[in-house]
Amino acid sequence: MKRKHLVYIIGIAALALVVGRSLEFRRLDDKRAEERTARFSPAEYARDFWDNRLPAALDHPPAADELIRLFNTDMKAAIAKGKTLGQSRVHAYLLGGRGRIVAVEKEGLLVSVLADDPNPEVLLCTGAYIAGNALRDASGLVDVSSFSDTMKFNRLSAEINRLVVQEVIAPFLSRTLQVGMSMRFVGAAEVAEDATEKTPFGGRAGLEQSHGPWHLLSVVPIRLEVE
Repeated sequence: MKRKHLVYIIGIAALALVVGRSLEFRRLDDKRAEERTARFSPAEYARDFWDNRLPAALDHPPAADELIRLFNTDMKAAIAKGKTLGQSRVHAYLLGGRGRIVAVEKEGLLVSVLADDPNPEVLLCTGAYIAGNALRDASGLVDVSSFSDTMKFNRLSAEINRLVVQEVIAPFLSRTLQVGMSMRFVGAAEVAEDATEKTPFGGRAGLEQSHGPWHLLSVVPIRLEVE
């Protein structure tokens, strides 16, 4: 009987030791996770993304005029060329090309990129504030699964967009821009699957289409150059 009690005691002690170590490891993992969360800096992450990771993705961006033709005529083919998060019906694209400035407006430059059409198809966003996730998602360089929550993922977009305003848009707007100027650009855009079902990019939108606003592809600039 005493031997049986001894076996029970040894078993309970061993179990307590295993459970105790397991709890200790869990506490250590939780602590390390908390430390990683505390260390996360969206500004530092965005800076590294901008300086060290993004440039390689910009060497040969898809041509803006070719993508616009696909958006207008074959959205299914265009979708295959974009980046998509999860089951979203909005797709992100890197693109580049050259065009002619058709109008200079507060929210950006209206640019014609199709050689056979003098009307604008692109709005190069050059306002003081950039919204959305176009650049973050179009690059394909940021993995959402590596973020512990969506708030950090979205804060990263805000920081990337801030760099666009400070380091691309502000220097570019320091020069005098005029209608008719030719320019080159590289940028990012978000396009919904139904974006051109009613009106193609470069067409007139609204009830009175002949006088309505242009339906434009909004592009967040990464590089801007006047020729």
